[in-house]
Amino acid sequence: MTSGDFPPDAQATLTIDLRAIIENYKSCHQLAGGIESAAMVKADAYGMGIEQVAPALFNKASCRIFFVANLAEALKLRRVTPHAIIYVLNGIFPGHLDYFARHDIRPVLNDLAQVKLWADFCPEKSLPCAIHFDTGINRLGLSPTETAQFINDGAVRQKLNIALIMSHLACSDDSKNPMNRKQLDDFKAITGQFPGIPASLANSGGILLGPDYHFDLVRPGLLLFGGNPRPGHRPKGIKPVFRITGKILQIREVAPGDTVGYGATWHPGKPRHIATINIGYADGYLQMFNNRGRVYAGGKELPVVGRVSMDMIAVDVTDITISAGDDVELLGEHITLEMASEVSTLSQYEILTGVRERYQRIYSLND
Repeated sequence: MTSGDFPPDAQATLTIDLRAIIENYKSCHQLAGGIESAAMVKADAYGMGIEQVAPALFNKASCRIFFVANLAEALKLRRVTPHAIIYVLNGIFPGHLDYFARHDIRPVLNDLAQVKLWADFCPEKSLPCAIHFDTGINRLGLSPTETAQFINDGAVRQKLNIALIMSHLACSDDSKNPMNRKQLDDFKAITGQFPGIPASLANSGGILLGPDYHFDLVRPGLLLFGGNPRPGHRPKGIKPVFRITGKILQIREVAPGDTVGYGATWHPGKPRHIATINIGYADGYLQMFNNRGRVYAGGKELPVVGRVSMDMIAVDVTDITISAGDDVELLGEHITLEMASEVSTLSQYEILTGVRERYQRIYSLND
C-alpha cells in the first residue's frame, strides 16, 4: 500500500521546506566565514528525511560532504548521493570493511583498535578515513593516551590515507563555558602534528563561537533544520524548515467538575470548548507536553490540556472559532523549536529527531 491508496488527510501532516534547508546551509557557510561546510544528516536528517534532504543539499547547495552515525545510514545515503563524500561517525567493526570499500564510504576511526583494523585492511593508503580525537567530551575518539601513541607511531600513520582529523565540542551551546577554549587549545596542539590535513571541530554551536573554531570544515546539523544551538535570537539567515499540523477530530464543551484525559489531571474552572487533535506520543509529541504544550490556530497560541495520549491531544479552543476537520499547528513558524523546547524541557534535538513516520509528508522545493 502506498500513500496514494488512502486520503492524504487520514494522518497529521509534516511539511518540509527543502528550499529553507538549502538556504540554512548557505547561511551556515556564511556564518563560518566561507569555510567549507559539511551536512550532518544522521537520524534520518534529524527526522526530516535523508533521502530527500541530502540530494537537495548536494544538487542545489553544492554540499559535498555528509556525516551520518552508522553504516546503515551511510548505505541509504549513498543510494541517493552517489558522488558525495560520506563519513560514518561510529567508526568500523570487523565484517563491515568490505561495505566501506565497495561503497566508497569513509570511517571516522575512534580508537587504536579501529585504526589498526583499517590500516591492516588498506595498507597502501588507498582508502580515505578520518581520525577522531577526544578533547574532553569522553564519548568517541582517541583518548589523550591513545592520541600520544598514535602521533608517535609513524609506521601505522604511514599506512593510512587520513583525509580529515576531527574532534567534537562538549559545551558549544554555552559560549562562556571554559571547556570550549580548553578543547580548542588541545585540538590546535593535535592539528600541529598533522600539517596539510584538513581539520574539523565546529558543530552548529561551534560555528557561532567564532573563526578560531572553524578550521577547515564545519559540521552543522541543528542549524540546517532551523534550530538554535544557544539561547537568544536565531542566528542570521536561519529559517524554520518544517511545519507539523494536526487535524481536529472533535470539539466538545466541558463544564466545571469535568476532567480531560487520562489520570484526570486537568479540569476547567468554567465552561470550555476542548478540541481533540490527531497527534500523540506515537507521533513524537511526548508526554513532556502534558498540560504544558502550546499549539497555534485562529491567530492565537492555545494550551494543550490534560495528558498526551498515544494518538491524541486535547486543546482548549474556547477563544477562537474553529471546527472539526480544521488544522492546528503544533510546530512551525508560530510554535518554534525553541518555544517547544522551553515548555517541555526536551532539547531541540530530541524534538526534531522524535518526528515519527505516521505523518503525511509533503516536501516543497520552490526555486
